[in-house]
Amino acid sequence: MISRISLLKRREGISEHAFREAMMDDVRKVVASMPELRKCEINFVTDRQQRSHLGRGAIDIDGFIEMFFDSYGDMQEAYRQSGDTVLTALEPIVETPLSTLVVVKKKDTLVPAYLDGKAIKRVSFCDRKEGVDAMTFHDEWWYTHSVLVKLMSGYCGYNQNLVVDRLVAEKPVHYADLPVEGMVEFWFEDMDAFDECCGTAGFKLRASVHAAEFIGTVTTYFVEAVPVELAK
Repeated sequence: MISRISLLKRREGISEHAFREAMMDDVRKVVASMPELRKCEINFVTDRQQRSHLGRGAIDIDGFIEMFFDSYGDMQEAYRQSGDTVLTALEPIVETPLSTLVVVKKKDTLVPAYLDGKAIKRVSFCDRKEGVDAMTFHDEWWYTHSVLVKLMSGYCGYNQNLVVDRLVAEKPVHYADLPVEGMVEFWFEDMDAFDECCGTAGFKLRASVHAAEFIGTVTTYFVEAVPVELAK
């Protein structure tokens, strides 16, 4: 599945309340009517404290929209048909030009059904360590790191999102212009479970040590993910 993640930073003078209100009203209505869209979530940042042993990167956001499509072609067709409607709805409340990540999503550990909508979500935007190329990052993260994460306990869901395209103002850009190679999604029952996860030997002695070999910086957020009900 292809996922399109639009990174959102509030315009100066736009309050958190006004941002959320506009996102849940005008923006949600526009997104809900997009063709080819399979699923969509609006994610609001609730905590921006850096909780990583690695340094913080350049991504500075107040939220993001994540749209799910069956294929890259479906995503392109959706935007061809809907034109600039999403951008027009966003322009009054977010900084432009808009930066977007197109990713391939791998669902490593599914959140149990009984925790659906109840677990807390943390996302991390990762760039490459200096000297590490995209292929090496892909191999180390997609395969080796995925196995090492399974040695950790405390989390109840885990996704990897590998960036396959980067857009600024809807135009493809080089990695250097939007330095994100992957996005991590973790879910926890509560903050005690998060602390448990970070305290495990699987994290401290294995996953975090391995991450430092190929990841440069990690920018972490806790977010509230609000599903968008699609128009029929």
